[in-house]
Amino acid sequence: MLKPLARRSAHVAYAIRDIVQRAREVEARGRKLYKFNIGDPNTFDFRPPKHITDAVVDAMKDGKYTAYAPSDGDPELREALSKIEGVPASDIFVTSGLSEGIDFLFFSLLDEGDDILLPMPSYPLYNTKSRIYGGRGNFYRCDENWEPDLEDMRKKIGARTKAIVVINPNNPTGANYSRRTLQGIADLAAECKVPIIADEIYDKLVLDGEAVNMRSIVKDDTVLISGNGISKNFLYPGARVGYVAIHNEASGALSDAVLRLCNARLSVNWEMQRGALAAFTMGTPHLEEAKQKLRQRRDIIFKRLNEIRGISCAKPLAAFYAFPKITDARWKSDTEFAYSLLEKTGIVSVPGSGFSEGLGGNYFRLVYLAQPQVLNEALDLLEKFMKGGL
Repeated sequence: MLKPLARRSAHVAYAIRDIVQRAREVEARGRKLYKFNIGDPNTFDFRPPKHITDAVVDAMKDGKYTAYAPSDGDPELREALSKIEGVPASDIFVTSGLSEGIDFLFFSLLDEGDDILLPMPSYPLYNTKSRIYGGRGNFYRCDENWEPDLEDMRKKIGARTKAIVVINPNNPTGANYSRRTLQGIADLAAECKVPIIADEIYDKLVLDGEAVNMRSIVKDDTVLISGNGISKNFLYPGARVGYVAIHNEASGALSDAVLRLCNARLSVNWEMQRGALAAFTMGTPHLEEAKQKLRQRRDIIFKRLNEIRGISCAKPLAAFYAFPKITDARWKSDTEFAYSLLEKTGIVSVPGSGFSEGLGGNYFRLVYLAQPQVLNEALDLLEKFMKGGL
């Protein structure tokens, strides 16, 4: 007989995919689904650039790349990334998507009762990993346009705060932080002697404003861990290739811990790493078309959401997410709202509470990757739903 499971297993939740089972049941009853819950460009009319997939195919034909890859990553890829990040290749670690990098960092940094200061709302994986490794929930607030509140951040930094997470451009809100805000975060981290974990997985998908990487701001007296990959900027989430780059760590303790974790999981798929090498060295010819499509779709969803009574939405400036606020009080929670919306319209969204419980249950996230016709069709249904006509 199976004995009780480890208590930490109860901490695992992932709101973005947790709604999928209910969506399958709704679809089985014959309702068309609008899958706006997962940020996967390839579910819609986006594809990875050909030079990347060609590099993967070439690697598959080369027997060298059927072996285990080096645990810390393909040497050529790490060298290329070291030039981008401005750190030695020895401080670059290739991971199975940035998600694995997040896991390695939280595993290495957190002891029971510590905390990593997270944005509210935050990408759900950060919340889950913090709980699994014994972290205390600690979230900094953002303003109405989802820019971090620096004063609240200052109040939340304590003796056991091991790092500050900055997700910019932001998932789930679509915010693109100003240089002034990022400079304020860098100054605060330096003052408090707290490392920054900069999740910049969408840094090339800025639709409005300036694209600013934290490495261009943080001075050499602050430890910075940059995270990126090819899932979003290069439209290749299925490749599962990301990396973390550790800046300004004099002791090397964190790099050593991450390397040991890389060794323990053996390696990332080598053929896909060759695709990542092509991505990071052969330019971004795909971005102009991709961003043109995203701007058109962003403009549609932003305009239409704000025309619907009972909903308001800050303008997304980057990535491909909108994070509307529910101003209608008919629903007790955003979870109830999202599941009712699914049942009545087939729109698969994500309750805002899945990104942070401190938001008051008043938000939901929509992905706007779908073609304009599909977006408008779904938004027509959302409007009818809010009017009580469904």
